[in-house]
Amino acid sequence: MHIVSNLRNRYKKMRKCLSIIRHRVDYVNQVTYYPDDERKTPKEILKDYLWIVWKYGEVEPFYFTYGFDRKEMTRERMAAEYLIPYKQFQRKINYLNFQNPRYNKFQGKMTGRVITADKFYFNVFLERFGIPTPKVFCFVKDKKTLYFDSQFSIDISKNSLEQLKSFFSNDMDAFCKPTEGQLGNGAFALRIHEGKIYVNNEETTIDKLMETIMSDDYLVQERISQHEKMAELCPSTINTIRLHTVMDQEGNVHPFGALLRIGRLGSSVDNWAKGGILMGIDMEKGCLKKKGFLKPGYGTTTEYHLDTKVKFDGFVIPYFQEAVEAAIKLHKYLYRCHSVGWDITITENGPMFIEGNGWWEISGIQAVQGGMKKQIEKYFNINN
Repeated sequence: MHIVSNLRNRYKKMRKCLSIIRHRVDYVNQVTYYPDDERKTPKEILKDYLWIVWKYGEVEPFYFTYGFDRKEMTRERMAAEYLIPYKQFQRKINYLNFQNPRYNKFQGKMTGRVITADKFYFNVFLERFGIPTPKVFCFVKDKKTLYFDSQFSIDISKNSLEQLKSFFSNDMDAFCKPTEGQLGNGAFALRIHEGKIYVNNEETTIDKLMETIMSDDYLVQERISQHEKMAELCPSTINTIRLHTVMDQEGNVHPFGALLRIGRLGSSVDNWAKGGILMGIDMEKGCLKKKGFLKPGYGTTTEYHLDTKVKFDGFVIPYFQEAVEAAIKLHKYLYRCHSVGWDITITENGPMFIEGNGWWEISGIQAVQGGMKKQIEKYFNINN
């Protein structure tokens, strides 16, 4: 069986290599993120792609984002400094967050990730411990209203659908998102004033709003206001910190990298997958680094915001150290979760936790901070 398995793996690798060779123009002729550095030749880049597939079994989609096309980035350095390929490490995160990190016993799906994956659970959990988080106005699950906040006038004598329509007759400034959504998909800003409904600042009808809300399990939360300093970067989106923490087997929590996601004017979300900009954060100083990164397909790098023109280098994030301390405290409550990617916004009163992600992505943090392999390998057992 072992021989058969090896043959299958070799066959899969060969097919992927042949596909890369067949479509080599798409792989090789991408725009560099480091135009000032000496680049490898197209032939060398193609060989790198084939080497990655043969060594790891998968393509690295962030080859150019990580700067692997630079002459200085040898294969030895790539393997020593970076967690590649992207998908392989994502599976490792997924596996570890289905275990109890302290006792190393498989716990099935009854883990801390259950709380982080469901945005309604997460909100209830944080409120229980008095940790600042956006207030939930309404929760729709399986096309039925599971929860309404008591501040709103609701006709409870009617059926669930009519109750929801009654809820949306109230004035509110809210943000709506699927409870298990990813990458900002399905999220939108909602404002209702004197019977008029606005989704992402465009007027709509109650029927269209209901159709969207009933299409998934939706959470309707208060729309928060960010610190005026953070709004300078982009006022139309809530610009959030993504901070990563990991718990060791003794129950100690370690922060190991942070970035800031900044949206674009006209957008309601700051996600990288929606064209947002990722900025590395100096963990000691709590300020932005020099260069911002856009996801492949949206651009490469920039040293200032493309719309507001705010320069990034040295931009100080208010309450950053308080955010780190709060994340460490919160992760200790989630003692069944091995690692978490926290989404934190900064308000005038300090950090506020938006989400906790048990299946966070390594690509963004490696793009802005460089290879993370040495920093985290002792906590993730990446060679096992």
